[in-house]
Amino acid sequence: MEQFDVALRLVPFTVLVSLSVVQVIVYLFWDPANRIYLGLLEAAILPLAIAVLQQCWQWRSRPKPRELTGTFIRRAVLAAYAYGCLLASIPIMLFVGADPDGRLLIAASCAGLIATGMSAAVLPPVAIGFSGLIIAGSFFGLAATGERFYIYVATLLVFYAAFICFTILHLSRLLKMRVVSQIDLERQQEFTNLLLNEFEENASDWLWETNAELRLQHVSPRLVEVARSSERQLLGLPLEQLLLPAVAAPDGHPSTVLWNCIAERRTFRNLILPLNIAGEQRTWELSGKPIFTNGTRFSGYRGVGSDVTEKRQSEERLSYLALHDTLTDLPNRVQFQQLLEAAREQAGASGRFAVLALDLDEFKNVNDTFGHAAGDGLLRAFAERLQRFASSDVHIARLAGDEFALLAKGSAARDRHTVALLASDIVAAVASPFTVNGIRVSIGVSIGIAMAPQDGCLEIMRRADLALYRTKGEGRNGYRFYEAEMDERIEARRALSTDLRGALDRNEFLLHFQPIVSREGRVRGFEALVRWKHPKRGFVSPAEFIPLAEETGVIIPLGEWILQQACATAAGWPGDISIAVNLSPIQFRHSDLPLLVISALQESGLDASRLEIEITESVFLEATPAIKTALAKLRELGVRLSLDDFGTGYSSLSYLRRLAFDKIKIDQSFVRDLPHEQSGAAIVRAIIDLATSLKMTVIAEGVETEAQRRCLLSLGCHALQGYLFSRPVPADEANALVTGQGLRRQTIHAA
Repeated sequence: MEQFDVALRLVPFTVLVSLSVVQVIVYLFWDPANRIYLGLLEAAILPLAIAVLQQCWQWRSRPKPRELTGTFIRRAVLAAYAYGCLLASIPIMLFVGADPDGRLLIAASCAGLIATGMSAAVLPPVAIGFSGLIIAGSFFGLAATGERFYIYVATLLVFYAAFICFTILHLSRLLKMRVVSQIDLERQQEFTNLLLNEFEENASDWLWETNAELRLQHVSPRLVEVARSSERQLLGLPLEQLLLPAVAAPDGHPSTVLWNCIAERRTFRNLILPLNIAGEQRTWELSGKPIFTNGTRFSGYRGVGSDVTEKRQSEERLSYLALHDTLTDLPNRVQFQQLLEAAREQAGASGRFAVLALDLDEFKNVNDTFGHAAGDGLLRAFAERLQRFASSDVHIARLAGDEFALLAKGSAARDRHTVALLASDIVAAVASPFTVNGIRVSIGVSIGIAMAPQDGCLEIMRRADLALYRTKGEGRNGYRFYEAEMDERIEARRALSTDLRGALDRNEFLLHFQPIVSREGRVRGFEALVRWKHPKRGFVSPAEFIPLAEETGVIIPLGEWILQQACATAAGWPGDISIAVNLSPIQFRHSDLPLLVISALQESGLDASRLEIEITESVFLEATPAIKTALAKLRELGVRLSLDDFGTGYSSLSYLRRLAFDKIKIDQSFVRDLPHEQSGAAIVRAIIDLATSLKMTVIAEGVETEAQRRCLLSLGCHALQGYLFSRPVPADEANALVTGQGLRRQTIHAA
């Protein structure tokens, strides 16, 4: 819109100049040979010029339209083209037949006409369409003479034309940038004025301004509102009467800081000022800047203010909530840690304090039986009873859930007997039944106690927790003091974890293989089971070190080693003997399992169909897209999948529907009591029928007696595994079992 406005204000001058040039050309070249052309030129250009001038006049005399239509734009461009064509015909029709003076006149006229097109440079299609046609006509007229001189002039005209087009485009960008900048400036000014008006009328902040005598000379409606006054009373009011407290302010009061800044003519920002407004305590936040006329003479202050009373109250409430439990209103874990740090600093090397870790007994049963509302009510009631023991020397906190803690210091932690008496009183107080929402509830409390300095200051919280675990393990509803042996178990576990980290590098792991036999008693495959031979402790139970390996991440390299060793060993067996390898859920989440399997198969030369991957149901508890993709890739490789310990975990038939397993392993807990336990037999039969219908092989684990074997075979079990056939054996003994030399069936008690 602005581009057309600028162009249509200059176009009339172009039209009038070009029309005048045409009149001069008609007058000078009016002879019998040119009369027809000149008459037609005059007849065409006059109406077109009148139409263009009329359109420009209408544009200037009427309000700007809200938008430009495509038709209007096309008409403007076509008019420029038509005007350019008419003017371009002059050199084409007259230049060749003209004498040297006439040619000079025509060349000068065309040069001027080309230059007038610059008036529409803000619209490149119009300007280039107008001037470009005249340039083309001039070039044709010069070249049509066939004379070398004019051909050189035509060549120069090409260079001039390029310069003119470049200039038009450049001027268009400059004019457009200027127009856009002007529009943006106007919009910003309008927006700023709108914001200021909106700010003064509706915002929670307000503007204020004083004169050189520090009297208010600008009062916004919001200031009138928060000051509980009127505009008439505030105008001319000394600033000190509005902002100074009724009584003398003490040193360091925010009002003192404010008036020091004003006295020194300094800027102040976000100054918090407590005030009494109409008998109510309010809090204002003020910012101000001194105003100087001609840069030297002080003429007052100007600034912004806001009532932040509610904001300050909210911040104080948030600060309180950050350090307190919302349910019981007791200090939370964060504040308890702060109190504990303060106690450590105050106690020094010889000071005494004690930490009591509390945990409610049977709280989960209350939640499950009566609902969370009853559980919350019980926690509040318990906190109220604990508050009876609070004092300047006893601090109580709720850490999380039904976990509470007490910090006893000073006289409350004078000796072990005093602390024991405090714990005993708490246990007795909690023993009385609670009434929550009309429900009578009886619970107990377990307490673990650690004392400083004998139990250490830095680890006192952890040791109180260890004592609490001992209390719970020994019957609950009582208290125990921390003892060093409680750490021994933790230290032993930590030492084992440390040894485990380097065990693989020290070649302390080895594989044993337990056979899987068919209904006919022939070995069909082996399950690879890892063993750890500790240099000092001997063989460590997998039940002890496998969870540690999963916690520490050792299971990742260990699992890769197991896979490689199992495949390498199985590669030396006959082609119909398979190898089964157990995988931890950790391996699915933190390693590229398909890549590891491919590597193990390639290095060993084992056929993929002979490798079975045993997966526990816990893998599906976190069945992320990555895990599902890994399982799908394993299937694509031709590796067989077996669902291990089926029926003991989070069993779901959706697992079997989601992924087609080749085998299902029945956990030994269902086999142990066969054939005497009818319910176990029924479950085993159901699993076998289900797997058979899905064309899956069923393997029963833990077969130790001949009676169990016969029962499982009668139920239709496809394969068996257990001590009846062989315990897990080293690789060389497994080779003997493959040939059938060592396989036997007899009743062997589990070791």
